[in-house]
Amino acid sequence: MAEPSPVVESQRDVEDVSEEAAEPAPVPSVMLAGDVPGYDYQAARDALRNAGYEVVGRAVSTTVLLILGERGENNGHKLRDAVERGIPCMDVRKPGRFKSAVLSGEFVGGDPLPEPVKVDRSGVSDRERNRVIRAWARENGWPHLPVQGRVPMQVRHAYELAHQDASEGKAAAA
Repeated sequence: MAEPSPVVESQRDVEDVSEEAAEPAPVPSVMLAGDVPGYDYQAARDALRNAGYEVVGRAVSTTVLLILGERGENNGHKLRDAVERGIPCMDVRKPGRFKSAVLSGEFVGGDPLPEPVKVDRSGVSDRERNRVIRAWARENGWPHLPVQGRVPMQVRHAYELAHQDASEGKAAAA
Protein backbone atom coordinates (compact mmCIF):
# COMPACT_ATOMS: atom_id res chain seq x y z
CA MET A 1 0.00 0.00 0.00
CA ALA A 2 1.42 3.35 -1.02
CA GLU A 3 1.37 6.22 1.43
CA PRO A 4 -0.08 9.49 0.21
CA SER A 5 2.54 12.16 -0.18
CA PRO A 6 2.22 15.07 2.22
CA VAL A 7 1.27 18.38 0.67
CA VAL A 8 3.81 21.02 1.51
CA GLU A 9 2.76 24.64 1.21
CA SER A 10 5.46 27.18 0.81
CA GLN A 11 5.76 29.90 3.44
CA ARG A 12 5.04 32.44 0.73
CA ASP A 13 1.66 30.86 -0.13
CA VAL A 14 0.59 30.85 3.52
CA GLU A 15 1.50 34.48 4.16
CA ASP A 16 0.19 35.91 0.88
CA VAL A 17 -1.77 38.79 2.40
CA SER A 18 -2.11 42.05 0.57
CA GLU A 19 -1.04 45.26 2.27
CA GLU A 20 -4.56 46.65 1.94
CA ALA A 21 -6.06 43.81 3.97
CA ALA A 22 -3.40 44.25 6.66
CA GLU A 23 -4.32 47.90 7.38
CA PRO A 24 -7.21 48.32 9.80
CA ALA A 25 -10.17 50.40 8.70
CA PRO A 26 -10.24 53.87 10.24
CA VAL A 27 -12.51 54.23 13.27
CA PRO A 28 -15.37 56.67 12.66
CA SER A 29 -15.34 59.62 15.01
CA VAL A 30 -17.98 61.89 16.49
CA MET A 31 -17.89 65.31 18.09
CA LEU A 32 -19.94 65.80 21.23
CA ALA A 33 -21.01 69.38 21.90
CA GLY A 34 -22.65 70.13 25.24
CA ASP A 35 -24.04 67.94 28.01
CA VAL A 36 -26.11 64.85 27.30
CA PRO A 37 -29.25 64.71 29.48
CA GLY A 38 -29.06 61.79 31.88
CA TYR A 39 -25.34 61.14 31.30
CA ASP A 40 -22.27 62.56 32.94
CA TYR A 41 -19.25 63.63 30.90
CA GLN A 42 -17.42 60.30 31.01
CA ALA A 43 -20.46 58.01 30.70
CA ALA A 44 -21.56 59.67 27.43
CA ARG A 45 -18.10 59.26 25.94
CA ASP A 46 -17.83 55.67 27.13
CA ALA A 47 -21.21 54.88 25.52
CA LEU A 48 -19.97 56.29 22.20
CA ARG A 49 -16.68 54.38 22.43
CA ASN A 50 -18.56 51.16 23.20
CA ALA A 51 -20.63 51.77 20.07
CA GLY A 52 -17.42 51.85 18.01
CA TYR A 53 -16.78 55.58 17.71
CA GLU A 54 -13.83 57.72 18.67
CA VAL A 55 -14.79 60.96 20.41
CA VAL A 56 -12.90 64.00 19.07
CA GLY A 57 -12.83 67.65 20.05
CA ARG A 58 -12.41 69.00 16.52
CA ALA A 59 -13.58 67.49 13.25
CA VAL A 60 -11.08 65.21 11.52
CA SER A 61 -11.28 63.22 8.29
CA THR A 62 -13.10 60.35 10.04
CA THR A 63 -15.74 62.51 11.76
CA VAL A 64 -19.21 61.35 10.75
CA LEU A 65 -21.55 63.04 13.25
CA LEU A 66 -21.95 65.96 15.64
CA ILE A 67 -23.99 65.03 18.72
CA LEU A 68 -25.56 68.17 20.13
CA GLY A 69 -26.42 68.24 23.84
CA GLU A 70 -27.50 70.90 26.34
CA ARG A 71 -25.63 74.18 25.73
CA GLY A 72 -24.05 72.68 22.62
CA GLU A 73 -24.52 76.00 20.86
CA ASN A 74 -21.77 77.33 23.15
CA ASN A 75 -19.26 75.20 21.21
CA GLY A 76 -19.00 77.50 18.22
CA HIS A 77 -15.90 75.82 16.78
CA LYS A 78 -17.66 72.43 16.67
CA LEU A 79 -20.73 73.93 15.01
CA ARG A 80 -18.54 75.70 12.43
CA ASP A 81 -16.59 72.46 11.80
CA ALA A 82 -19.88 70.63 11.17
CA VAL A 83 -21.09 73.28 8.72
CA GLU A 84 -17.77 73.54 6.87
CA ARG A 85 -17.36 69.78 6.49
CA GLY A 86 -21.02 68.93 5.94
CA ILE A 87 -21.15 66.77 9.09
CA PRO A 88 -24.72 65.86 10.08
CA CYS A 89 -26.09 66.74 13.52
CA MET A 90 -27.95 64.55 16.02
CA ASP A 91 -29.75 66.67 18.61
CA VAL A 92 -29.91 64.74 21.92
CA ARG A 93 -31.25 67.57 24.09
CA LYS A 94 -34.59 65.76 24.30
CA PRO A 95 -34.35 63.39 27.30
CA GLY A 96 -34.05 59.76 26.26
CA ARG A 97 -32.88 60.37 22.68
CA PHE A 98 -29.24 59.57 23.41
CA LYS A 99 -30.16 56.51 25.48
CA SER A 100 -32.37 55.11 22.71
CA ALA A 101 -29.55 55.65 20.21
CA VAL A 102 -27.14 53.83 22.53
CA LEU A 103 -29.55 50.91 22.97
CA SER A 104 -30.29 50.63 19.24
CA GLY A 105 -26.69 51.33 18.20
CA GLU A 106 -27.95 53.88 15.69
CA PHE A 107 -26.50 57.35 15.84
CA VAL A 108 -27.92 59.25 12.88
CA GLY A 109 -27.92 62.90 11.94
CA GLY A 110 -30.35 65.10 10.09
CA ASP A 111 -31.30 67.57 12.80
CA PRO A 112 -30.77 71.30 12.18
CA LEU A 113 -27.71 72.96 13.63
CA PRO A 114 -28.33 75.90 15.97
CA GLU A 115 -26.54 79.19 15.56
CA PRO A 116 -23.48 79.49 17.78
CA VAL A 117 -23.96 81.64 20.86
CA LYS A 118 -22.39 85.06 20.60
CA VAL A 119 -19.28 85.50 22.71
CA ASP A 120 -19.89 87.35 25.97
CA ARG A 121 -18.29 90.77 25.81
CA SER A 122 -17.88 90.97 29.57
CA GLY A 123 -14.26 89.93 29.20
CA VAL A 124 -14.65 87.10 31.71
CA SER A 125 -13.14 83.85 30.51
CA ASP A 126 -14.97 80.55 30.92
CA ARG A 127 -12.35 79.45 33.41
CA GLU A 128 -12.87 82.58 35.55
CA ARG A 129 -16.63 82.23 35.32
CA ASN A 130 -16.42 78.57 36.39
CA ARG A 131 -14.26 79.59 39.35
CA VAL A 132 -16.90 82.13 40.42
CA ILE A 133 -19.72 79.59 39.99
CA ARG A 134 -17.80 76.97 42.02
CA ALA A 135 -17.22 79.44 44.88
CA TRP A 136 -20.91 80.42 44.86
CA ALA A 137 -21.99 76.77 44.73
CA ARG A 138 -19.87 75.75 47.74
CA GLU A 139 -21.46 78.54 49.76
CA ASN A 140 -24.96 77.58 48.61
CA GLY A 141 -25.33 73.85 49.14
CA TRP A 142 -22.78 72.06 46.95
CA PRO A 143 -19.82 71.52 49.33
CA HIS A 144 -18.43 68.52 47.41
CA LEU A 145 -18.24 70.11 43.97
CA PRO A 146 -15.01 68.99 42.25
CA VAL A 147 -12.34 71.66 41.79
CA GLN A 148 -11.71 70.67 38.16
CA GLY A 149 -13.72 69.51 35.17
CA ARG A 150 -17.13 70.62 34.04
CA VAL A 151 -19.45 72.45 36.35
CA PRO A 152 -22.62 70.31 36.45
CA MET A 153 -25.59 71.64 34.53
CA GLN A 154 -27.83 71.90 37.61
CA VAL A 155 -25.21 74.01 39.42
CA ARG A 156 -24.86 76.40 36.45
CA HIS A 157 -28.62 76.69 36.19
CA ALA A 158 -28.99 77.44 39.91
CA TYR A 159 -26.25 80.07 39.69
CA GLU A 160 -27.89 81.74 36.69
CA LEU A 161 -31.29 81.78 38.41
CA ALA A 162 -29.78 83.29 41.55
CA HIS A 163 -28.03 86.02 39.55
CA GLN A 164 -30.83 87.11 37.21
CA ASP A 165 -31.69 90.78 37.12
CA ALA A 166 -34.76 91.66 39.13
CA SER A 167 -36.27 93.08 35.95
CA GLU A 168 -35.68 89.78 34.10
CA GLY A 169 -37.38 87.87 36.89
CA LYS A 170 -40.41 90.16 36.77
CA ALA A 171 -40.65 89.87 32.98
CA ALA A 172 -40.44 86.09 33.17
CA ALA A 173 -43.16 85.96 35.83
CA ALA A 174 -45.54 88.19 33.84
